[in-house]
Amino acid sequence: MSAKKFLSILLHFMEAKDSISSREVSGLHGLNYQTVHVLTLKIREAIRNTMLAEPPLTGYIHADAAYFIKYVRPGNVGNGAAQSAKSDQKNAGLNESGKTPRSVSPNMHAIVVFVQAGPTGQRRYKVAKIKTETQVVLLDIGQAYCDMNATLITDQHAGYNFFSAEFQSHHRVNHNEEFVSKDGFHTNYAEGFFARVRPCIGGAWHHTSVQYLEEYAWEIAWRQTMVGQSNLVQLEDLIRRVLNSGRATRFADYWNKRQVEKTEAREVLGLVVEVQSAEVPKRRGRPKAGMTRIKEIQKPKRAYKRKAPGPTNPPATEE
Repeated sequence: MSAKKFLSILLHFMEAKDSISSREVSGLHGLNYQTVHVLTLKIREAIRNTMLAEPPLTGYIHADAAYFIKYVRPGNVGNGAAQSAKSDQKNAGLNESGKTPRSVSPNMHAIVVFVQAGPTGQRRYKVAKIKTETQVVLLDIGQAYCDMNATLITDQHAGYNFFSAEFQSHHRVNHNEEFVSKDGFHTNYAEGFFARVRPCIGGAWHHTSVQYLEEYAWEIAWRQTMVGQSNLVQLEDLIRRVLNSGRATRFADYWNKRQVEKTEAREVLGLVVEVQSAEVPKRRGRPKAGMTRIKEIQKPKRAYKRKAPGPTNPPATEE
């Protein structure tokens, strides 16, 4: 890929308001979808690594968490060949009460965000992916991301209880009664972060898997950091992060193109395993025009012997 095309991809990646899909970038630059998909993941990995390397957050810090990939999408009903099933297709996914049943997905995870409060253009973000909001996990992330002399502002979730003893100050906001406490504390910066993540999932990405959820969150953290900056400043910052992050580690050899021995190490190198097209089973459809399908060789029928009449049933004879 030429440097001009790569800079053009970074420009379109930066200019998008609520992120951009790999399908759109591939159409704009005439590239394969898989190529752009891996490339954008490497860009997000560079953003993640460079933002993690930045100093801890200081001052007033807003912290909150939100869950994603909550429910399993119900399957369609009535897409078979039966006429009765086709008539029920308009009520696909509905139960007897006319409602869509929801089941919690095993891939449900939470994104926790820490935002250093300040005027527009001076806020800093750090995010992490967690399974649940447990006290130990949130405390470890808070100690890694925030300075001990900082003031933490959270809601009243029990997972933030340990913050009161570890940081200089810790304030809580009861969201059941108010958005801003009487002392003027709030978590609006953290809420604004999630308010930008959800439109990206429904608009640009359409789907977010648990294995890439944190990379997508870091992208939004970078976009929130660049709010108020000009396009030139944002593009220069993105180029600087990509060039300073070095070679991608997680998404290197994503398609397992590297020549290695056929051992268990092959599964560790990449996230996708490429197989030969001849090994993929094909569905048998209708034969094309002018072609005759060869009938399968049928097994010979088993020969059954008639039982000889026993002594209790003597054969009929003429007298």
